[in-house]
Amino acid sequence: MIPLAISALVAALLGSGHCAAMCGAFACASADVATDLPGRLRAAAAYHGGRLGAYLALGLLAGAIGAGVDAAASLRMAMRPAAVLGGAMLVVWGLGRLAGLAGVRVPRIAPPRGAYRLMSRALRRVAGRAPLVRAALVGALALLLPCGWLYAFVASAASTGSVRDGAAVMAGFWIGTVPALTVVSLGLHRALGPARRLVPVATAVALILVGSMTLVHGMRAGAAPMHQHAPADARP
Repeated sequence: MIPLAISALVAALLGSGHCAAMCGAFACASADVATDLPGRLRAAAAYHGGRLGAYLALGLLAGAIGAGVDAAASLRMAMRPAAVLGGAMLVVWGLGRLAGLAGVRVPRIAPPRGAYRLMSRALRRVAGRAPLVRAALVGALALLLPCGWLYAFVASAASTGSVRDGAAVMAGFWIGTVPALTVVSLGLHRALGPARRLVPVATAVALILVGSMTLVHGMRAGAAPMHQHAPADARP
């Protein structure tokens, strides 16, 4: 499932402006613990390290759930249900975003009630920690944000049906988000310039591409095993 991890990385790079808008404030708050560039870089590294740990844990859990779905499904030899479901979700999500950008009214799924309140409480609890520890904890708390972009890739991780591959997908997603968030945390976001206007379309297209790859993989997964177990007299 390395291709899917790479595609997650590329998709995250294309849509990283969304991460900059959603998590930029947290990245900036983490880096603001220092005034000199080396200190800000250390704080940014701690923040991203916290995010990586949280994302890997999420990928491991999602991959385990996907593996359970595949194992329980009666169609296991014909397709991988977790991959088909995850891929379909990504494609529908991407198409919905494109439709919204084109002016079509698309129903929006509201975040769980109290999600922002939970995030605020968690941030208050880590406020008194040492600067680098606080930066790492804020990074880890990023998974509490009701972010559809993040959970689209969690669905992609679940679609692998593997703990290892689920973690790999989330690692690819993390790598793709680091550059934009680092630029924002260092106060260099204006350097993105007009490219920021392309972010919504790039994000939607990236979701559709990753979802399509996931769907194809899920539909093809059972073909080889079925062929290998065909009776000898049925082969040409």
